[in-house]
Amino acid sequence: MNIELLKDGCFLMIIGMGSVFVFIELMILMMHINAKIVGFLNKKFPEIIEEDKYSSAKKTSANDAEIALAIACAFAQKYSN
Repeated sequence: MNIELLKDGCFLMIIGMGSVFVFIELMILMMHINAKIVGFLNKKFPEIIEEDKYSSAKKTSANDAEIALAIACAFAQKYSN
């Protein structure tokens, strides 16, 4: 086995892994910087959140009673056999 080929292979592996490591570290750094910039801009220009006036009105008891009756009938049929 040629020792020079093994040395070259290890050298290329170290260069490749090092460049991936540097790229990932740079990407994480840029994501942190981006988060701080967006947080600052969100404080200066907040997004207006509109409330949905129809979401608070909830349909009540008639539908819930029918669902409860259907569940009770299903359990009764399953365990009656």
